[in-house]
Amino acid sequence: MILYRILFICLIIFLSISEFCFGDLITNKKHRLDLGLNVRFRYEYQNNFNIKSYGKDPAVGEQDDGFLIGRIRTGIDYYFSSNLHVSLWIQDSRVWDLDVSDKTFYKYNFNREHNPYKDPLELWNSYVELIEPFSLPVTIKAGRQRIHFGDNRVFGPGEWGNTGSWIWDAIKSDFKFNSGYLSAFYGRSEIHDPDDFSLNHRHGYECTGLYSHFDVFKKLFFIEPFTMTKKDNHNRYKSEKGIYGDLDTYYYGVRAYTGYIKGFKINLLYVTQQGDYSKDDVDAYGYHAWIGYKLNSFILTPQLSIEYSYASGDSNPKDGKHETFDGAYGSKDKAYGRMNLFKWQNIKDQEVNLELYPSAKSYIKLEFHRFYLAQKKDAWYHNAKIYRDKRGNSGDFVGKEFDVVAKFKPLLKKIEIQIGYGHFWPDEFAKNVASNSQADWIFFMITKKFSTKIY
Repeated sequence: MILYRILFICLIIFLSISEFCFGDLITNKKHRLDLGLNVRFRYEYQNNFNIKSYGKDPAVGEQDDGFLIGRIRTGIDYYFSSNLHVSLWIQDSRVWDLDVSDKTFYKYNFNREHNPYKDPLELWNSYVELIEPFSLPVTIKAGRQRIHFGDNRVFGPGEWGNTGSWIWDAIKSDFKFNSGYLSAFYGRSEIHDPDDFSLNHRHGYECTGLYSHFDVFKKLFFIEPFTMTKKDNHNRYKSEKGIYGDLDTYYYGVRAYTGYIKGFKINLLYVTQQGDYSKDDVDAYGYHAWIGYKLNSFILTPQLSIEYSYASGDSNPKDGKHETFDGAYGSKDKAYGRMNLFKWQNIKDQEVNLELYPSAKSYIKLEFHRFYLAQKKDAWYHNAKIYRDKRGNSGDFVGKEFDVVAKFKPLLKKIEIQIGYGHFWPDEFAKNVASNSQADWIFFMITKKFSTKIY
């Protein structure tokens, strides 16, 4: 609740500053009020897997599950002037016919865990934004907001599930300069609890961070150094000696990528995680490499790419050292297979992609993955409590996955349709600790966006 008081005080300060500093400006320019609406519905069918289990005899939920999820976001954006913007939006996320119960998302934690499907009537983007006051290259935003950088792999909103994995009550400032920007932020993550409005319960993680972006060479080469913390002082982290304590870690890393150079493009990312996991010392890291080639003059404008993602695992579950990289605050929904069987934890992901652009309003992506554990004695983090062999006798090859996703915009204005299919072939590790059954996934999603100027 202290953070909410701080944000409220910031709101009052912002409004006072705006009235004092921009009073003439506000009266000389027309105010603007915008109304927005975003509606999304998706049907999914999962065969031989669900969000917490894999195989024909699942530990949680049912073997086959077909369900419908719906999300409505609506709100207003009021612009007092070009320098002051107030946003007030709400989000309502629901699910129908899901066989996994709400309690599942609390069962494996002492307190609350994100519910990715259901969180009725919550605050969404609700903040005050001060934009380049006195023509200074600084923007300050305070309130509930999404924070995302780079390719969303380290810090992203995670929009696929339904509720949004990472929504922040935060203060964020952006300083722009000729060759890039520097962002500084402090915030705490919202917990999606279907039974309780977020203003009435605690936050999840606490984060302080810096993220920078530099155009090194004429929009052909970019570099993004960053650092951030991840803290949780609710005594729910179990050390390798069985002692519960807090999480107090920090990250530092860099992303480097290019623009298209004769059809080629490269994206590289490296992150180190250090700190304390209860009584254990954290020493973990992750990296990602992507290279692609796009044929702009060829039919369907194909782009072929290869990727490799790595996240360290724990090599010895009894040495008092926590070596499992936990993925920071990144999105996973499009990064490690579309079936969401994997996270950026104890993973080696070999990936080949083919992207096609039939038209300006349509897109198709085919991807193939081979998944391995980084360390055999660590877990498959689809469900770390169940799918783990501490002796390391179950192998490291988890399985293969093929996905195809297509999206297009029909003639109806501001409507987007997506369809997709995924298939997973289990291999040595999955067969030994989970099931030897293959899994399938299909979805159909429709999204409608609407916005209008009131005055």
